[in-house]
Amino acid sequence: MAKKNKMKPRELREAQKKARQLKAAEINNNAAPAIAAMSAAEVIAPAAEKKKSSVKAAGMKSILVSENKMYITSFGKGNSAVLEYEVDNNDYNKTQLSSKDNSNIELGDVNEVNITFSSKHGFGSGVEINTSNPTHRSGESSPVRWDMLGLKSELEKRFFGKTFDDNIHIQLIYNILDIEKILAVYVTNIVYALNNMLGVKGSESYDDFMGYLSAKNTYEVFTHPDKSNLSDKVKGNIKKSFSTFNDLLKTKRLGYFGLEEPKTKDTNALEAYKKRVYHMLAIVGQIRQSVFHDKSSKLHEDLYSFIDIIDSEYRETLDYLVDERFDSINKGFIQGNKVNISLLIDMMKDDYEADDIIRLYYDFIVLKSQKNLGFSIKKLREKMLDEYGFRFKDKQYDSVRSKMYKLMDFLLFCNYYRNDVVAGEALVRKLRFSMTDDEKEGIYADEAEKLWGKFRNDFENIADHMNGDVIKELGKADMDFDEKILDSEKKNASDLLYFSKMIYMLTYFLDGKEINDLLTTLISKFDNIKEFLKIMKSSAVNVECELTAGYKLFNDSQRITNELFIVKNIASMRKPAASAKLTMFRDALTILGIDDKITDDRISEILKLKEKGKGIHGLRNFITNNVIESSRFVYLIKYANAQKIREVAKNEKVVMFVLGGIPDTQIERYYKSCVEFPDMNSSLEAKRSELARMIKNISFDDFKNVKQQAKGRENVAKERAKAVIGLYLTVMYLLVKNLVNVNARYVIAIHCLERDFGLYKEIIPELASKNLKNDYRILSQTLCELCDDRDESPNLFLKKNRRLRKCVEVDINNADSSMTRKYRNCIAHLTVVRELKEYIGDIRTVDSYFSIYHYVMQRCITKREDDTKQEDKIKYEDDLLKNHGYTKDFVKALNSPFGYNIPRFKNLSIEQLFDRNEYLTEK
Repeated sequence: MAKKNKMKPRELREAQKKARQLKAAEINNNAAPAIAAMSAAEVIAPAAEKKKSSVKAAGMKSILVSENKMYITSFGKGNSAVLEYEVDNNDYNKTQLSSKDNSNIELGDVNEVNITFSSKHGFGSGVEINTSNPTHRSGESSPVRWDMLGLKSELEKRFFGKTFDDNIHIQLIYNILDIEKILAVYVTNIVYALNNMLGVKGSESYDDFMGYLSAKNTYEVFTHPDKSNLSDKVKGNIKKSFSTFNDLLKTKRLGYFGLEEPKTKDTNALEAYKKRVYHMLAIVGQIRQSVFHDKSSKLHEDLYSFIDIIDSEYRETLDYLVDERFDSINKGFIQGNKVNISLLIDMMKDDYEADDIIRLYYDFIVLKSQKNLGFSIKKLREKMLDEYGFRFKDKQYDSVRSKMYKLMDFLLFCNYYRNDVVAGEALVRKLRFSMTDDEKEGIYADEAEKLWGKFRNDFENIADHMNGDVIKELGKADMDFDEKILDSEKKNASDLLYFSKMIYMLTYFLDGKEINDLLTTLISKFDNIKEFLKIMKSSAVNVECELTAGYKLFNDSQRITNELFIVKNIASMRKPAASAKLTMFRDALTILGIDDKITDDRISEILKLKEKGKGIHGLRNFITNNVIESSRFVYLIKYANAQKIREVAKNEKVVMFVLGGIPDTQIERYYKSCVEFPDMNSSLEAKRSELARMIKNISFDDFKNVKQQAKGRENVAKERAKAVIGLYLTVMYLLVKNLVNVNARYVIAIHCLERDFGLYKEIIPELASKNLKNDYRILSQTLCELCDDRDESPNLFLKKNRRLRKCVEVDINNADSSMTRKYRNCIAHLTVVRELKEYIGDIRTVDSYFSIYHYVMQRCITKREDDTKQEDKIKYEDDLLKNHGYTKDFVKALNSPFGYNIPRFKNLSIEQLFDRNEYLTEK
């Protein structure tokens, strides 16, 4: 073996300096002169901000280290990894592993500090790109850079049963941990929403009945606990949960999740419905226990194992839910889509058999394979019509626009899915090499230009068929195709693993954006895990990858990735159930300003719910169309309270703050559509102020005379009323949603604290007998003490930064166990959202969601209890009441349990570091 060419200290310093300069140049991208010429606002929000590093854009996917070898991979098709090079860490000799046809990058010089390479295809082809050597840290070379928390070995033992001298296993593990983090957020939110549906009680966190549900008990035990052999205490808890469960059913608010109680006197059917609902809630409760507490040592409670171990009646419910969805999609698919299918068969008969078109259309409509192409078919069609197809945007197509666009998209899908797969792969590659949004837009525009020449006549043909008479005739025509054509394409519950079915069940409780976010993240993580396992098993790398019992599920990562694609495509926000209409009308009228104590009879009288006749249900239909069927209204009811939302909306400071986050162009449109006599020459500040005033004064009386079937001036008034309601719900949605998002950051921190405490207990004897619930500061406190007393802390964040460690110690001492326990519970129960109305009016200045969140949180924490002397419990109340804003030192004290992870602690405690990009705006 060649002798390693060790750098001299001076050479090493020079190489490090060069690496820093190259990195800075990459970040700045030679933009300094341009930035200097910009206004301050433009500097803060550049027109085309860099979206990815040049390393990724040039095609390098990852650098994996195993003992004395480095393995460099590039992006292949989709998210797949191509093994490009093996580098010997002793002498930096390199061996190419990829074939000439599959290779995407050319490796250049490799030394202790830097790795140089160039792209063979896209971004800066042939231009050398510099990245750092992952084995290098602080002037030393080691096989693997050590982790700052000091938990790498314990994580490897938990997931693989042993430790490894590489960075491959830990990267796979981090992807699994990311899955648990996002599930912790969404399951916490679901549990809160279900508890919230019971109605707000007097207690701050009232009965968290969802928190006590688990999948350990069968429905028989849940309904008749006295027949079981459980302890009297457990029986008593189950009885309380059963009583609350029945209360929840009586509210009819489960209808907001699309859960439809059967309209029948058949007691068996009603009981079967209740049993399914119990199973769904119990599984949610079990997932919450698994991700919010460290249950990795108990297979029957482990996130990835319990669903296959618990009683089979739970799995039967999951089967029922998935099959019900597939049945609704599959039943009469050809007959239900015969107009579109007939048109397509006629248009595509020269290139496709009719049976093949039907199968492709099923793939397009149901499985939505177009979403897996790696680019947006919709964006391509929009670019084509924006640039060339102006006539297709004419108002004459308004009534058939959805159908017309669907057919156009299908033609584009077939082009890339069947006819020109190579063109699709080339487009994916170009988009991957793009650095900014502007570059992506240009790539889509270029591709649209090519497609227009190819599909112009087909688009014209589709448009010519878009009239009522043609569609009516096609609807009457007989289809000579048997539904059995699709037997090989159709899916059912038996095609999915129970983990995938469980994820599908969770989507019942989420809205469309939440479903997309959850499934997109899960798909990405399982896809990454699949690629890591593939590389680990390859003949070139060949490292051990036997997962421990609780994580065997990830051996099926390829299958689960494919299944979650299907789940993402069949899951959707469910329409509110008809059986809950009266409850929904009550909530709708309340959020518009009617007293929530209004009787059911009075609601029926106002909306004429019990009357029959033509033209008398205008108000009912108006409320249904513009409030109840609004996803934003449903979100507000799930996470808030209709009466309290109306009260919060009267706070002009808060409303003005939310309106300030809505783009100016959108404000202009809202102002024009909401204000009866708009002064379009007024300032944006004046327009926002007028909109805030309208939201503050919104009243049901403003809408009670609106006519659904209106003409002339009455129609103008109706459209204005719709716009006002839409604005009102949007503003309150943005307020609540952003606070839920802020809370999510702290949910993740609590989840990580619980997990890391379990890991540290394995390596720190002082923690072995400790219980985190007794004092959430104990982990940070112990790790700091180990640094001070014996310099034996495994945590490098604290060990290597004495100044910050001392700051954390001060924050720990400024808190107490009672305070941090209450803080943890407030985070888990989204107390800030629930108590928003009580305290938000006291804030002097509203300038960020962070400040709103922490002021309300701190008021909740300092709330006086009847049996506790306030001065013994908390010392920050005076500052809160005096300054009418949150106290920075109080935030740090409350966050002291997270102090063991310095970057997380700082990001969660300092407003300027908190990620404002996570806030929502109306686009």
